[in-house]
Amino acid sequence: MTQNSAPTNIIRPDELMSELGIKKDAYYKDLSHLDIKPEKDSEGKAYLTIEQATEIRALRNHVKITGSRKNYQSSSIVKVDDSNELVSNNTEAEDDIYVNAEEPTAKIESNIVREAQELAARGMAMNDLIKIQLASQMNFDDLSPDLQEKVNIAREVANPKFQPAEIAQQLLAQHRSQRAQVEA
Repeated sequence: MTQNSAPTNIIRPDELMSELGIKKDAYYKDLSHLDIKPEKDSEGKAYLTIEQATEIRALRNHVKITGSRKNYQSSSIVKVDDSNELVSNNTEAEDDIYVNAEEPTAKIESNIVREAQELAARGMAMNDLIKIQLASQMNFDDLSPDLQEKVNIAREVANPKFQPAEIAQQLLAQHRSQRAQVEA
């Protein structure tokens, strides 16, 4: 291989097409849609930079979800242009990237603290919600022996084992006692 024939951190088109499971036709349409022009190494072999490959992956994901390249918005905030200098890829976001040094909280949403509180509350409640779901799906056999014993005790208290003969004797004795009092 020729020294310095290809830069490092590159992706060959065949590798990317294989990874994404697409054919050349879709690959070239993606390149055209994104206005990407692959570079060539000293041997004349095409390659993409990591950023370009990432952009194609994002477009492919959009196509999987929506079924078309329509309305695809570039997801990267910064990219490298042909001169290898960083340039913004999203002109709308350029004004919002930096915060004024004089007023560091000027561009922060006023309800950010509330949103953070809601996020924290959700995180705190998540364990309890999971516990509730776990508990609703468990049965007696899922319990540890000590908890099974507690359940058995609670069941016995709620449903005591009565002796029908003893109950009958007590009721008959009460009945006779009341009848004797009425006759007397």
